[in-house]
Amino acid sequence: MINELSPVLKFIADATRQDEPIPNISELSSQLGISTASVREQLEVPKELGFVEVRTRTGIQKHEFCLTRPLTLSMTYGLRVDPGLFQEYASVRRQLEIAYWYEACALLGKSQIEELQTLEERANWKINQSPVVIPTAEHRNFHLAIYRPLNNRVLNSVLETYWDLYEASRIQYYRNHEYLESVWSYHRQMLDAIASKAYEKGYEALVTHFDLIKTFKKADLRQRFE
Repeated sequence: MINELSPVLKFIADATRQDEPIPNISELSSQLGISTASVREQLEVPKELGFVEVRTRTGIQKHEFCLTRPLTLSMTYGLRVDPGLFQEYASVRRQLEIAYWYEACALLGKSQIEELQTLEERANWKINQSPVVIPTAEHRNFHLAIYRPLNNRVLNSVLETYWDLYEASRIQYYRNHEYLESVWSYHRQMLDAIASKAYEKGYEALVTHFDLIKTFKKADLRQRFE
């Protein structure tokens, strides 16, 4: 059973759907027939979830719905309780990227392919620095860029949350320069396959890339998320 939304959250959702402004706290109190204290209390939930922003001068400003912040908040709590949840989440992320691979690739145009090319070149430049610079941002953006054209907000949020959790944990899957080169060689194969529309080859590189990461012993997640 879906939990009932609070009066304030309902009002915000309706105003967002209808593209109408949200009145100030006093007016909300009057319209909803509840105290200003109740309005302020109920506002804490949409504020924490990133649905609205409340400022003294500008009042209550609504944001476009995005699942990333509430999902990241929920998973961060879950990982505090049980760090092993990260591997479960990583498994979901892996299966989603595999499942959506062909559909996403078919939507990638010239500009997206050029973006992937830039990310791949920047990552390899970092890898070849001394000392090595781990291209975490490039890794994140490379994967997200492939699936972004699907315009699936739920999928995008699930994938973005994975990288938020990954970066917050400081998990290091990378062992040495050779390993990084190996990982990014698969990204190059994925890129080349997308550019040439050989999506099956790209799919194989994606799956092998995931399998390669799984072969390395993971960091102690319990310590990472405490």
